[in-house]
Amino acid sequence: MKKLFTGICIILILASVSIYPDKKTNNDGDVQLLPKGVYILQLDNGLKVLLIENPALPMVGINVVVKVGSAYETFATSGMSHMLEHLLFNGTDSLTQKELYDATDRIGGYNNANTGEYYTNYMMVTPAENIYEGMKLQADMLFHSTMPGKKFEKEKGIVMEEIAKSLANPEEQAERNISSIIYKGHALSLPTLGTYATIKGMKRDDVYSFYKNFYVPNNMIMSVIGNFNSEDMIEKIKKVYGIISPGNINLHESPNWGTGFEQPKNNSKIAGETYHRFYKGTQTQVDLVYNLPGNLPSAFFELLDLSLSIKKDSLKNYLDEKYPGAISDISFSTRTNPVKKYLTVTIKFKNDSALINITDYFIDKMKKQNLSLAPEIITTEAVKTRTDFYKYIEKPHYFGIFNADEIAEYGIESIFESYTESGYFEAGKMLNGFSIVSEPAVIIQHSFVSNESTAGKKSIQINLFKNGAKKPVVIAKQNSISELLAIHYLIKNKAYYESKYGRNAAMIWHDTFGQRMESPENKKESINYGLTFTVNDNPYIPMDNIYLSPAFGYIRVEGLADDVSGAINYLNTQMLNFVPTNDEYEKASQKSQLWAMMRHENKAMKLFNDSYQKIIFKPKKYSYPSEELTYEKLLEFGKEYFNPQNMIISVVSPESIENINNDFYNFYKNDNVPLVDEPAYRREYKDITREYTVEDTVGGEQSYLFYGFITQVDEYDKPALKALSLLLGDKIIFDIREKQGLAYRMSAGINVIKDKALFYINMGTRPENVDNLIPQFPQFFTKEYAKSFNADELIKRVNMYLGRMMFRRLSSINQAYYLAHSYYFDGDIYADEESLAELKEVTIDDVKNVADKYLKVTYPVKVVIR
Repeated sequence: MKKLFTGICIILILASVSIYPDKKTNNDGDVQLLPKGVYILQLDNGLKVLLIENPALPMVGINVVVKVGSAYETFATSGMSHMLEHLLFNGTDSLTQKELYDATDRIGGYNNANTGEYYTNYMMVTPAENIYEGMKLQADMLFHSTMPGKKFEKEKGIVMEEIAKSLANPEEQAERNISSIIYKGHALSLPTLGTYATIKGMKRDDVYSFYKNFYVPNNMIMSVIGNFNSEDMIEKIKKVYGIISPGNINLHESPNWGTGFEQPKNNSKIAGETYHRFYKGTQTQVDLVYNLPGNLPSAFFELLDLSLSIKKDSLKNYLDEKYPGAISDISFSTRTNPVKKYLTVTIKFKNDSALINITDYFIDKMKKQNLSLAPEIITTEAVKTRTDFYKYIEKPHYFGIFNADEIAEYGIESIFESYTESGYFEAGKMLNGFSIVSEPAVIIQHSFVSNESTAGKKSIQINLFKNGAKKPVVIAKQNSISELLAIHYLIKNKAYYESKYGRNAAMIWHDTFGQRMESPENKKESINYGLTFTVNDNPYIPMDNIYLSPAFGYIRVEGLADDVSGAINYLNTQMLNFVPTNDEYEKASQKSQLWAMMRHENKAMKLFNDSYQKIIFKPKKYSYPSEELTYEKLLEFGKEYFNPQNMIISVVSPESIENINNDFYNFYKNDNVPLVDEPAYRREYKDITREYTVEDTVGGEQSYLFYGFITQVDEYDKPALKALSLLLGDKIIFDIREKQGLAYRMSAGINVIKDKALFYINMGTRPENVDNLIPQFPQFFTKEYAKSFNADELIKRVNMYLGRMMFRRLSSINQAYYLAHSYYFDGDIYADEESLAELKEVTIDDVKNVADKYLKVTYPVKVVIR
């Protein structure tokens, strides 16, 4: 049916200020309505727009997905999509790079981007009152970037540093090997970052032509999430983005190379074939790649992943029984891009002497697996999708990051289809009777290891309840308009108890508790509350290191706030009665050992961290017993560590603060466990009384450099020192990274612990850059270097930092974390909030005073691992 659009075509509008509706379908269950407060529209110039109102957020996030990524590239253009992600931050027709950064900082904005196979995603998040200015900055970048020649060469250096960092990861090498085989003849066989060769040979004019071809509004999809009025927002979008003309998009055409949604231009079949590749991991691994049907919904593949994760232990047990000591791990992953869909099974070998027999045996076992899931498990996943949708809406940048690929590949409507509960039940039916009987491609990846480094404030109430002997401290925050329940259990004295019972006791205990919560019996009950659990850190996700502390362990629980008391009472019962089984202990111990083994892959970085930390930190207060942590010791550990009196529980929910505390009234144990009342443990800086220089050579893709010094500081100077750190760190990083292109990721600034401050630079770089960098370091910590700082720059840097801190506090569960952390480390639930407020009051005179007072290099520490 032909439709005429005038001005803006609003495809579907469901107007409401609430974003927390019940799911609704028509009587036949065929039509899925959108959540309330959601608008979908298209501008005359072809830009598609998704609006999601959330009046409870203090910020607005705009994500623009440009439908171009590595899937649209060739060997000649490989890496251009990712290069543009960098280049668009280097200046426009009207703004230099510095002016662009300054303008973003001035409005407290977060301006970032990420690239995938089918998209490049640009995100701009600001306080709600500043979003119009943020939109203008983003549109200027998207449509009017200039890519100055000098900046282009600098960005090439940064991207090559990023490639070096990725290649230091054996998993990235293994992934490149797989992609080059299964997507031969298609752009998906190329890495998103590009390669050394393609980046080195890249020309500015070629990239600019690539930019002008793909960066047109009719090749973009925008999502806007946060605190705004939709009618007003639509007008803003029309004024800022709607004035840009659409354009023709020319796609690469070749008889030998497929791009985008084309099939690979390669007729060879991989099923049943064997391939040999090498990578720099420490273990041989076999990747079995199975073809999957291409016409199934995303929910099917999610349930398939879940089913295989449940089967994982039994499949590994089969191998362990028949081939003891041969296998260290098995993992599964599905690849669901539009071109071809695959299941990859990865088997890691401790001993590969029987590799062929083990592989054949496993393939046979896979054919016999019943992959169907129990109805209650499918129901749990269906409820989880609803919870996830609300959680992502609380973090506008995350919504864009996690949904960019779905939006680029299948359009806006696919987002809501993927979050509907009914789709999971249909997918569950498809999974019944589904089996993996085809012959896989077998990719044997041999270890090749050398010596190289491998809403209104009135609705918000907060209160602290100390509760007395044997009971936990409870911190309750009421957000009356929220639909989520967030409970953060901060479990104190981790290092103390681990020194008494054994290394990694907390990690293992938490893992056993997580296993119990994921058991089918518990899921039958927890599904009533939509609960999800996070019980341990992943030490390999950089963003996750907020919790990597010897002082405490944690359990994060998120769910729906439909029955807060019921959820808390359920959790109270589970925790009070929890005793891990020996089987749960064994599984958790094996996982802990696997992580420990993987942690030693980058020898250079480990040597680097050990070297400089040994110099600047006092010796660790606690040591671990030499004996292995046994099951019996774990049980003794849990009696003391996992005791309500050793917990700080912070809850954010719509429930009243008094009711929350009452829900924990009976959460205690009548035992004789003594209370450990020690302050939160944090490792302190030494008094450095001489210079240190450490140099060593390990080899590899990157060298690691540390330079710094420690000085004693006064308490009243700490806010100004934080401001100086922001200015100083940004200037140092800008000089090294942006001007010279000598680093991809680095840190610099001032870190204060108690009465001592560390002034430092910590970075990785390619080996050929080391001798150029080392002589530069001392000049960065002088009064002269800091003289250029002014009041306007201070305001921009502080607002930028406060905007990022606001990001971390968007979600209810993170708000709960900061309340507990403030109380445990500072004795005041408002300490975190007050420290940010104090920073906002710092003047440029305060900064200059502390610069004059402390910018004197005394007893420098220099560590170089080549």
